[in-house]
Order: sequence, then structure tokens, then C-alpha cells
Amino acid sequence: MVIAAIVVAAALLAPVAVHAQAAPSPAAPQPASPPMSFAQVLELATAQNLELAAVRRARAIREAEVRAAGQWANPEFSAEITRDVPHGDLAIGFPVDIAGVRSKRVALAKAGLAMADVDEAAAAKQLRRDVRLAFYGVLVANESAALAEDVVRVAQRVRDVAQARFEEGAAPRLDVMQADLGVVRAKADLDMARSSRLAARADLNALLNRPPGMSLALAGEASDLPPLPTPDAATAAALAHNVDLLSMEREAEIESSNLRVLKAERVPEPTFSFGTALNAPGEFNVGPHAGVSLAIPLFSRNQGEIAGSLARTGTIKARRDALRRQVEAKVFAAVERVGARRAQVDAFRAQLLPTATELQGLAEESYRLGRDSILAALDAQRSLRDVKFEYLQALLALQEAVADLEDILGAPIQ
Repeated sequence: MVIAAIVVAAALLAPVAVHAQAAPSPAAPQPASPPMSFAQVLELATAQNLELAAVRRARAIREAEVRAAGQWANPEFSAEITRDVPHGDLAIGFPVDIAGVRSKRVALAKAGLAMADVDEAAAAKQLRRDVRLAFYGVLVANESAALAEDVVRVAQRVRDVAQARFEEGAAPRLDVMQADLGVVRAKADLDMARSSRLAARADLNALLNRPPGMSLALAGEASDLPPLPTPDAATAAALAHNVDLLSMEREAEIESSNLRVLKAERVPEPTFSFGTALNAPGEFNVGPHAGVSLAIPLFSRNQGEIAGSLARTGTIKARRDALRRQVEAKVFAAVERVGARRAQVDAFRAQLLPTATELQGLAEESYRLGRDSILAALDAQRSLRDVKFEYLQALLALQEAVADLEDILGAPIQ
């Protein structure tokens, strides 16, 4: 009896134990991804951006052109049946490239293939610019939302002071209404700042091939700058890596290869043929024969094509020299512009923003004590808002100046 009771109890408890083991454990919270720096975001965009991937795929087109240029000419086969003697003829001809036209066409195609690197560099330059403006645009949008929240708090504080003075009988109802308008305007600016922040995130997500509403944690400040090169170092870097200059160099190489092809084509390409004549009654049944044929370069020797290629080469060199001079001037101007924008941002941080904040506080305190009208407090509040808006614009202008400098250099500022 005791054993039976134990068996029954075990049978009843077994499903419960199995169910308890099968119950899923609560999912552990996923750790938040660490904030990404500009360098990390740029690396991610370089790996995932769809437009850059499309430009890289275009390299296959130029590689196919190299393959096509390396193909040998096909032999020619002919067969003939006539009523004349001999009654049939079979022949096959092999064109022979004695001037090396095929190898020069391959060199021309490979010079064109080198343009794929320039195309990728141009796409990378545009992506780097877009990522910089979008990345720091998000940081500026975050700071804009924070500053807008500060302005709302200031406007509400002024409204509270006006309400208190009105209840004390020390201020008219008009002061409260004017302060309410300031609060409404500040809240509208806050809504606009938050919408702009969402739009900025969507722009950056698009560059990263992510959904537009995906959240982003970014590290850094909107005023961050890489170490700027000296004008001489920047000029040397631009002359070595500027995309437009590289493109001009590749064009010169392509035209030089094309000129070599045109000169090689002046040498006629002979076609050696081998065959047999058939069925000549009374003379022979099979009569082998061989021959060679070639075009005589009597009138056309690519004179016009060669002259055009030489003219294009001279034009490319002249344009390249002019572009080098323009790049040197643009580098100098871009370095100076970045320095001026950085000085402007420093002035806002060191003087303009603290002074505007202090003036607003003094105007608010003066109105609280009844020394000035509410118009002075509202005017100081508007001035503070305008200074903060100008400060945000200065931050964006600073990053645009850095992007312009990187565009001219053709490489990121290290």
C-alpha cells in the first residue's frame, strides 16, 4: 500500500515538474548600444550605404571592357562552289596583330578601369560630406531642442512673475497676456526643434541604410573639430588626393593610351589564309593554296584621329594646370574659413551666450522688483532666443566649412 501511494504521488507530481522546467525564463534586458563617434558612423556608412555600393558595382562594367579589349580576332572561313574550274574552294584566314594593337587596347581599357577608382573616391567624398553634415546636424538638433526647452522654462518663469504681480495688483492684465504669448511662441519653437531633430535622425539613418525612425546614440559635440592642417600641408594633401585633379590625371592617361592605339592602327593587319581548290577535271582533284591580304594605308592613316587626340591631350593638360591653381586658392580660403568659423563659435560660447543669459536674468529680476516693464523682460527673452539660434547656425556653418575643406583635400582630415 505504501509503495502504491508513492507511485501515485509521483505520477501526479511529474507533469507539474515538467511544466515548471518548460516554463520560459523572462528575457534579459538588452544592453543599450554605446554612443557612436563620427569616425564610427562614417565607417558604418561606408560599409552599408546603398549609393556607394552601386558605384562600386559599376567597376564590373569597366572590368568587362578590359576583357573585351583582350579578345583575339576571330578567323574567317569561306566556302565556294562554282560552274567554273575548279568547281569548289575552301579557305580559312587568320588575322595577325603585328603592331600590338590588342595589347594597346587592353592598356586603354585598363586606363579606363582606373577611372572606377576615381568614381568611387568621388562617391566616398560625397558620402563623407553628407555623413558629416547629417551627424553634426543631429547633434545640433539635439542641442537646439535642449536650448528650446530652456527658452520655454524662461518664458514660463516670466509668465509666473507677471501672474504674481498681476495678482498683487502691481501689474496690469496686459503683462500676463504678453507673457502668455511668449510661452506659446517658445513652445512652438520647441515643437519645431523636436520635429527637426526627428528629421535629422531620419537623414542620418538613410545614409546608414537604416529605417528612418531608428534611434541613434551619438558621441561628441556639435563644435568638435579634427586637428586642422597648416595651409602648406593642406595644399600638399589636396594636390595628391583632390578628386577632380585625380580625374584629370586619369583622363590624360586614357588619352595617351588612346593615342598609342591610333598610332598602332596605322600599321595594316595582314590576314594569312590557307585553303584548297577542289575538283578541277583533267588537272587536279585537290589543289592547296595559301595567301596573304592586307589593307594598304594609302589614304587613311588615322591622321585626323591622331590630331584630335593630340589636341585633347593639350586641352586636358591646360585644364589640369588651371585646376591645380584653383585648388591651391581654394585650400587657402577653406582653411581660413574654418578658422573664422571656429573663432565665431568660440565667441558665442565665451561671450555672447553668457552675456545674453545674464541680461535676460537681470531683465527678469528687474521686472520682478517693479523697476522695468515687462517689455524689457520679453525683449531680453527674445534676444536670448535669437542669440541661441545664431549660435546653432554658427555650429552648422562650422561643420559645413570643415566639409568644404575635406572636399577640396579629397580625404578626411586626420
